[in-house]
Amino acid sequence: MIDMTTVLIFAGGSSTRMGHDKSTMFGGVERILQECHNTNITRTITLCGPVIRKKMFQGEVWADPEDCDSLVEIISWAIDRIDGDILLLPCDAFNLTEEGVNALLEQGNCLPLDEFGNRQPLFARITKRAQINLDSESLNEMFENFPSFCDSRVASEFNNFNSQSDLKNHRLQSHR
Repeated sequence: MIDMTTVLIFAGGSSTRMGHDKSTMFGGVERILQECHNTNITRTITLCGPVIRKKMFQGEVWADPEDCDSLVEIISWAIDRIDGDILLLPCDAFNLTEEGVNALLEQGNCLPLDEFGNRQPLFARITKRAQINLDSESLNEMFENFPSFCDSRVASEFNNFNSQSDLKNHRLQSHR
């Protein structure tokens, strides 16, 4: 069965805390696109940030609109232009595999919990847009009405990587 979910991959950040462009690390956006392709998702869109970054990515790539000043505004702008269900994925989903994508696709609206019990809004599964708080000022507020999704088999796939010190978690996952 072909999934009618559009995946939005966030690859426009400056990665200043990491010190290296996260969209190119550990296979980068290309690896995430492949994991999505393995699940039969038919549409993926990479949100690349400034228009100058468009050439860095293959497939359908959207530059962030100049009038959007925050990630909340970019997400609102993007989901307004997409029909059907949506799955958000950050470019630093270094542990994400086909199994984690499929686990999210089996859910309705949800925010997965990482292996530390943190809600991860950049992995949101959106099936009912009415539950999105469009007047929010933060990602957590935007998805505050979404239930948490906890599955210990794939929780580490939703870990967040913001700095070099966070990479120890990726290395642990890579060697299991």
